[in-house]
Amino acid sequence: MKSTELTGKVCILLTRHKVPDAWRDNGAEPLRAIFEDAGYRAELELCDDPVAMNDFISVSCERGDIVVIGGGDGTINAVIDTVIKAGVVMVPLPLGTANDFARSLYIPDDILQAARAAINGQIAMLDIGRVNGKSFVNAASIGVPADARKRIDPDLKRWTGAISYAVANWQSWNDMKPLELSVTCGDNPARNLKLRQLTVTNGQYFGGGLRPRENKRLDDGKLHMFAIQANVDTLSGMDIAAELLFGSVDDSSYAISQECDDIRLEGGEGEPILADGEIISQLPAHFTLEAKVLPVFAPNAFHGETDRTASFQDQEIVNDVALDALDLSLRLSAIYPMATDNQMKAICHDTANRLRDINRRLELALRPYGLPTSSPDPDLHSLEQLRDRAMSWMLPDADMRLARGLKNQSVELGKTLDLCALDDIPGDISAPLKDMKELIGDLQQSLDEFQA
Repeated sequence: MKSTELTGKVCILLTRHKVPDAWRDNGAEPLRAIFEDAGYRAELELCDDPVAMNDFISVSCERGDIVVIGGGDGTINAVIDTVIKAGVVMVPLPLGTANDFARSLYIPDDILQAARAAINGQIAMLDIGRVNGKSFVNAASIGVPADARKRIDPDLKRWTGAISYAVANWQSWNDMKPLELSVTCGDNPARNLKLRQLTVTNGQYFGGGLRPRENKRLDDGKLHMFAIQANVDTLSGMDIAAELLFGSVDDSSYAISQECDDIRLEGGEGEPILADGEIISQLPAHFTLEAKVLPVFAPNAFHGETDRTASFQDQEIVNDVALDALDLSLRLSAIYPMATDNQMKAICHDTANRLRDINRRLELALRPYGLPTSSPDPDLHSLEQLRDRAMSWMLPDADMRLARGLKNQSVELGKTLDLCALDDIPGDISAPLKDMKELIGDLQQSLDEFQA
């Protein structure tokens, strides 16, 4: 769909019980104002559930309207077929627990920032996955994740957000029996496998911030599959969780990973299939991909573009550095209370404080350029902290494992920094970048000494 086909009308559909109390009284005026300021006519509808959203879209919207969907990944999953059929363009607002779909689009967590970033972006045509004819945007899983969905405590989910997923997955990992499956990926020969879990992903994120691979996108025309074999023990499972946090499961020695657009699973008859947080089908399963069928307004960060009215050399690279550096500083702060060794604690504490100061200077310098174009998810870091604590409880070498993870993250940030032509970047931006390069070097040296 092209922007010339838009009608100029925005229909804001919000999940009633997730709307801020103040918006019930003022008709979500701050949200409506963002779309009206962008030149659209905005209408608001509070909906009890996704069924009501689908009914509204089918009856009250016409092709070319923009439909703002306020909810979580389950809500997005429930409306995508109606959105495609109606020919409307979706704007997702992250009002759920995990919000992996919004995260894959580089949409900020804050509702107003999310609306502003999306409506000032561009239309993207996204892929959707299908399993047994049912649609999903993020991922579909069998095994541990599907079993865990039945175990999630609604009260724990309400109070702890993404952490509730980690607790339920931990229970399922230890309790459920492995599945014996025949797995066929594309034209490859079928493989008979005994698995704890198999996940097929379409988006960049799933499961509350996990990443199957670094460069996975919602519009790349491929499904990514990874499977965890039955003989993987709990400690090795922790390694896989860490690799998923950094998008490197393809390199895992504990997981089987493939990429194609057609996947078949035979066996395990009747076992549930979890997609975008909801049980939608059961085994056996046939996964397919429909490329570029879901029209969504996505921020310029998703398209790899920034504000062209004010720019400098390597602007996109610097934006990536700013986001990755903020993520690293938050992870350092999360690890500090988990570490048991005083040297490791000192490394995390001192580096986090120095990096926080550098990030603040860089953010101020980038603000006139509309950068950075996204923000970290606090729920994700709460989940990371829980995983780190579980590691510290169970693993005698937890500090060493955490140190290796920090080293890998700092190396990747250093590589991105090396791509910046610092002499050709404005001085108020290049100065904190140079300080960051020095800091990353110091951090890596400290971590090497700690691991020696």
